Amino acid sequence: MADGQEKKGEGLVKPYLGFLDTHVLFKKPVSCLFAIVHVLVPVYFLFMFIQYGLFSSGEGGLIAACLFLLAVLAFAGLFCALIWWHRRINRDEGPKPYNNFRRFIQTLGESLGTYVAIVVFGGVIFLMIFLHDTYYIVTGMIPIPVPPINLATAVYGPIIGIIIIIATKILLFLLDPLIWLVKQIWKLFVRFVLYVYRLLTSCAVTVEKSTPFWIGITWLLAIAAVIFSIILCFKQSGLFSSLALAFSLGFLGYYLFKRKHYDS
Repeated sequence: MADGQEKKGEGLVKPYLGFLDTHVLFKKPVSCLFAIVHVLVPVYFLFMFIQYGLFSSGEGGLIAACLFLLAVLAFAGLFCALIWWHRRINRDEGPKPYNNFRRFIQTLGESLGTYVAIVVFGGVIFLMIFLHDTYYIVTGMIPIPVPPINLATAVYGPIIGIIIIIATKILLFLLDPLIWLVKQIWKLFVRFVLYVYRLLTSCAVTVEKSTPFWIGITWLLAIAAVIFSIILCFKQSGLFSSLALAFSLGFLGYYLFKRKHYDS
């Protein structure tokens, strides 16, 4: 009876757990969030236009400018969401964290540069056509500083977008040797720690085998090192004090292990 209830419970839960494990929204939530944000930006501006009564103002130029600006935002958002889909969401980089991080940075730069180029160029052009010198009615609702609306600003949009994409490529080009250097430094640090550990253990074994007098001395040194490192952590918090406490506790733990093994 219990087995039947358990199988029935698994039949209800397993499809849901499989959905959580395989659905892309839960496998890559950050990338999906960026794609969704791109799509929701025109919705935000639509609510802003309605809230400020721009559609009910009765001015044809203002209404046309708002509609075309929403169209530009919708096109840019959908285009950048597709970039996220094809570059990051629809691709599987495997369990390697660096490859996933590198692909995420690449997609972020490409989508941001593309979005800036499309929105600035298209938005400025339509604001110039329909609003002329009264563009501040719309740009005043944007929560970031907006430069004067003119042809130069429209040209700057694609230029800034291309610069963002190129800067991302340069960053990724410099990131590969930097990550390689960090890995090599980490390997050297691990080897140094293992060397120090083996040196200390070999010295401890030699001293322990030589004379019983040194056993008490090493026990006192291990306890004193733990006490000193604890006091150091209370007085000065930092990486050095944390490493000192870790080494001293490891040293004392080694002696406790050796003592227990010796007694058994």
